[in-house]
Amino acid sequence: MTTVVAARTPALRRLRRDVPAMISAGILALLIIIATIGAPLAAHFTGHPPTEQYPDAIAIDGLPIGVMQHPYLSDGITRDPSAGRFILGADRLGRDQLVRLFYGARISLIVAFGATGLAMLIGITLGLLAGYKGGWLDAVISRAIETAMAFPSLLLAVGLSVVVGPGLFNVLFVIALFTWFYPARIVRNATMSGAKLLYVDAARSVGARPRRLLLVHILPQVWGPLLVFGTSIVANNILFESGLSYLGVGVPPPTASWGQMLSDGVNSGLYRVVPALAVVPGLALVATMLAFNLLGDGLRDAIDPKARR
Repeated sequence: MTTVVAARTPALRRLRRDVPAMISAGILALLIIIATIGAPLAAHFTGHPPTEQYPDAIAIDGLPIGVMQHPYLSDGITRDPSAGRFILGADRLGRDQLVRLFYGARISLIVAFGATGLAMLIGITLGLLAGYKGGWLDAVISRAIETAMAFPSLLLAVGLSVVVGPGLFNVLFVIALFTWFYPARIVRNATMSGAKLLYVDAARSVGARPRRLLLVHILPQVWGPLLVFGTSIVANNILFESGLSYLGVGVPPPTASWGQMLSDGVNSGLYRVVPALAVVPGLALVATMLAFNLLGDGLRDAIDPKARR
């Protein structure tokens, strides 16, 4: 254990010196705080639940109120100075954009981390089996990996989502189904190489069981690439979920989702008059994906300095 910690110390030191990676880590930590604590606090202090519709947030001409504006009185024209502001405005149904943005972060993170975790579990298991057992099992799993990588993931995911129907757990399943093969290939190759190492042969010679060989001696050698891959694939899965929700086959309404918020603002055409309807969820998506990608680059450079570009 001391040796492992000592080996990781230089990597952690290099990561701390990577300013973009540290800033990205801070942004992601803030995002997690917003999703877990900030969302219910925003709903409490504004008095606006994420799915509640407020008719007084819609003007008489059908336009929602903008950023930092008070809702209307019953005439639909006059502002109500005694009412609380909608900090980021309202959507086309009169729902608070700020509260929905915070709850949308929760959905995006749940789907992204849940789908990534499920894909990693499937991929690592199949990769270990293929790399260690070899033979016909390796051939079957390898062909499955190559077949899965050959298909256009988004198109098939949309079709499958239409078949299974919208829903949080269905989205988790669909995204994991189209991302498991990447970690499977990484682990398979690492397992085939690691099984030939001297210390693995030594452990095998003293009676170590296959499970111990795989989990204790071989799998730790590939945690670095898997960590880098997991960080980058989380960003892709957030975009994946947003794309499905944008097309109406992801998390069903009225649950707040960034992709659904973007779809509501763009497809209704209201973004031309109230740009915040598209800009706010769009910027949230861009910032989150950029933070995950920069953190993944920082982890890659810290773990393998020779790969630094």
